[in-house]
Amino acid sequence: MTPQSVKGTRVREGACRLLAAALFGGLSACGGASEPGGDPDRPRDILLITIDTLRADHLGIYGYERDTSPQLDRWFEQGAIYERSYSTEASTSPSVASLLTGKLPQDHGVRLFFQVLPEGTELVPDLLPPEYQKVAVVSNMVLTDEAMGMAKHFDHYDDLVDQKESAREMYERDARGTTDAALRWIGLEQDPDRPLFLWVHYIDPHGPYAPPEDWPVRFTHEGEKPIDVNRIHKYGRLPGVTDGLTYVDRYDAEISYVDAEVDRLLQGFGQFNDVENALVVLTSDHGESMMEHERWFAHTYHVYEEITRVPLLLRGPGVVPGRFEGLASGIDVAPTLLRFAGVEPPAAWEGIDLLDGSVGREGRLVFTEASRKNHQWRAALDGDQKWIAQVRGEGREIARRVHFRLDQDPGELSAGPWPEVTPGSERLLERIASDPDPAGIPSEYRSGIRLTAPKVAPNLNEAQLEKLKHLGYAE
Repeated sequence: MTPQSVKGTRVREGACRLLAAALFGGLSACGGASEPGGDPDRPRDILLITIDTLRADHLGIYGYERDTSPQLDRWFEQGAIYERSYSTEASTSPSVASLLTGKLPQDHGVRLFFQVLPEGTELVPDLLPPEYQKVAVVSNMVLTDEAMGMAKHFDHYDDLVDQKESAREMYERDARGTTDAALRWIGLEQDPDRPLFLWVHYIDPHGPYAPPEDWPVRFTHEGEKPIDVNRIHKYGRLPGVTDGLTYVDRYDAEISYVDAEVDRLLQGFGQFNDVENALVVLTSDHGESMMEHERWFAHTYHVYEEITRVPLLLRGPGVVPGRFEGLASGIDVAPTLLRFAGVEPPAAWEGIDLLDGSVGREGRLVFTEASRKNHQWRAALDGDQKWIAQVRGEGREIARRVHFRLDQDPGELSAGPWPEVTPGSERLLERIASDPDPAGIPSEYRSGIRLTAPKVAPNLNEAQLEKLKHLGYAE
């Protein structure tokens, strides 16, 4: 790339100094952000930030009483805040595929860990105008190119997940390393004359909850809630911890850690790019149970609110600010990104553009699901009503039908039978019947799935399976 020195362009001279400042936190040493300028007709940058395992109701901007997210609150307080956004699936791979394809899992076909995207799948970067630089930096091993085959859809796909901490015995790249990698590419590789689509995925605060040792202890509690060990998957158990409230403290500490790193990412992005003229979207692949329902400190297994309701925050030009109560979905992210870039989404996509605040249109249904080896939970949300079906086997047998009124029972503590046939329940049954993968497991994988790994595609070697075990994705 050719260095630029004309006032009004993003200056490359001194990039290493700026990069060092961004990486190591000394942003102010550079004398403020560089002047963005450039071609006023140039398409604007897009930054998609996804944070693994992040509950909406554990962020200050969603009313949480703890100060877990002061930086996110500040960045998005004047943006669009979607109060009722749902992931399409309760685990990472299918949910992220929905964010990038604009399709529900049964339509894009990704249902398992280490299941490569079906041939011919189009992602957001494939549909953006060719002048865009398309870059991804991911931190969860189930998003590596080895696991999903997404690198060919990007110009640069950084999936270096090589940290194995003895305390956690899991493979990942922590938030600090993820931010460093993203800013390093921006500072040294970005072409300042081309617009940028950057996707950054942080794995924090995925369990087991262990923020860096140098991260300050900020959250404590009074009283005690003894652990029911049988409710906690063995991968997430914290040695010597006998109080469930300590788990919550550490989960919140993980959030505060990634909150600081997202702030560093946005500040560093602003050193080289016009962050105020970019679309920034922040969301999560799924939430996490704390001490609700059958399993504690887990996801993947059900469609309860704590697992499938996620944050969805937008800021940037054209974003209508405010708090929106209407139902939103992970499939809304892709069409929103494309329309911001001036591209009309494919007609078959069911997601809607979030920029204009029209998400609350009456009668909209949102779908979410959670699949295991021998059964699947499927849900349709229709206003404050939530229809849930448990699906089993090749014959798609409906083993259970559960109904919640979330306005009267937000904790989903009083399940009732389906009282009547409604558009929501009818559409849910239609989608179950039309799913090409009975009970959420693709037929070509069904006979090869390991008995000890409920959602893992066959043909994994032992090293790959061992890594998944440390994420709780295999037994």
